Amino acid sequence: MIQLGKKAGGKARGGLRWNREVRRIVVIILLCGLVGILLCNLLAATYRKRETRKYVLAVASMVGSIKAQFPSIPEEEVIRILNSGENVASGQSLLEKYGVFLGDGNGGFLGWQEDMQRFQVELTLLLLVGLLLFLGGFLAYLGGRQRRIDTFCGYMNALCRGNDNLDIKDNGEDELSGLKNELYKLTVFFREQALHAQQNRQALSEAVADISHQLKTPLTSVTVLVDNLMDNPDMDPMTRHRFLRETSVQLAGVNWLVTTLLKLSRLDAGVVEMERKEVMLLPMARQVAKKLELPAEWRQVELTIGIPPGLSIQGDAQWLAEALLNIVKNAVEHSHEGGRIHIGGEDNEVYTLVTVADNGEGIDPEDQKHMFERFYRGKRAGVDSVGIGLALSKEIVERHGGYVTVESRVNGGTKFFLKFLKCH
Repeated sequence: MIQLGKKAGGKARGGLRWNREVRRIVVIILLCGLVGILLCNLLAATYRKRETRKYVLAVASMVGSIKAQFPSIPEEEVIRILNSGENVASGQSLLEKYGVFLGDGNGGFLGWQEDMQRFQVELTLLLLVGLLLFLGGFLAYLGGRQRRIDTFCGYMNALCRGNDNLDIKDNGEDELSGLKNELYKLTVFFREQALHAQQNRQALSEAVADISHQLKTPLTSVTVLVDNLMDNPDMDPMTRHRFLRETSVQLAGVNWLVTTLLKLSRLDAGVVEMERKEVMLLPMARQVAKKLELPAEWRQVELTIGIPPGLSIQGDAQWLAEALLNIVKNAVEHSHEGGRIHIGGEDNEVYTLVTVADNGEGIDPEDQKHMFERFYRGKRAGVDSVGIGLALSKEIVERHGGYVTVESRVNGGTKFFLKFLKCH
C-alpha cells in the first residue's frame, strides 16, 4: 500500500498558485465582480440623480409659488428656511395629509444627498467584501481539488513504477470520487493483466518445451528410419515398406503440428478475415470424414454422418471445416477399436447445431474444465497430443458467433456441441 495524502502525490508542478487555468478563472471572477460593482454604482448614481431632479423641481415649484404669492419675503429667508429644517413636523403632517412625499422626509435636501452618497459607498464595500469572500471560498475549494489531483498523480506515478497494490476506493459522490474509483478499476485491471501475462509467459514456456519435444521425437525417428533405409539398400521389401509408412506418419504429424500452430498465430495476429458465405454442412462433413478415413481405418473406427441435406450456416467454409476436422480427429484418437463416431446436425429458430458424438473412453470431469485451453494435455491425452486442436476449433467457432460445449462420461463416450447463433 502507498500512503494517501500529499506524500503520495507530492506537490503538483507549479501548484495551485501557478495553475494557468486557476489564474484565468480568478481574473474572470474579479473582472465580473468589478463590472458588477461598477454597474451597481452607475444604477445608484442614476437613481440619485433622478430623485434629486424630482426633489429640485418640486422645491422650485413651491418656492416659485410662494414668491409669486408673497413677493415681499426676501429670497435669503426662503433659502434659509429650506436648509434649516424648521417646522419639519408640521410640514410633514401637511404633506402626508394630501398624499405628497409620503415616508421619512427628515434631513432636508442636503441631508438626503449625504444619505444617498453614504448608501452608495456602503453598497460598494458590501459588494467588494462579498466578492472577496466568494473568491476566497472558491480558491479554498480549488485547493482541495488540487490536493486530491496531486494524490491521483502519486497513484499514477506508483503505477508507472510497477506498484499496482493500491487501495484507492472512494465512496464519495462527486466527480473526483468517480475518477478515483475508475482509477482503482484501472489498477485492478493492470494487476490482472500483469498476472495474466505472467501466466501466459509460463504457459508459453511450457508449450514451447512441449512443442520442441513433439518435434524432436518424430524428427529423430524419421532420421533413424531414413538412415536405415540408406545403409541397407538390400533391405527386405516388407521392412522397407513399414519404414517408409512410419516415416510418412511421423512427417504427417509434424506437418499437422506446424500447420496448426501457424493457423493459431494468424488468428491471434488478427490477419485472418473470415468470409461470410453460405456453407452447406453435409458436404463439409463428408470432406472432413474423407480426410480422416485412413486414421479411422487404422483404429477400426466407424464414421457416420447424419446431417440433413440443405442445412447451412453463414461463414468461412475452409475455417469451419478446420474446426470440425480437429474435433472429429480428437474423437478418432480417443475411440476404442471398433468404436463409432457420428456427425449430426439440426436447426431451430435460435441456432444451427452440429454434433460430434463417440462411444470412446470419455473425458475426466477435471479435464473438461480446461480441454479448450491451449497446450492443455489431459490425463488421457495420447503421447502425440499437444493440446492445440480443440483450442483452435473453439477460436474458429467463436469467430463465427457460436460456442462449443461438451458432455462426457469416463468410459461412456463424449459429445461435442457446436452451436452457431442466428442472431450473429
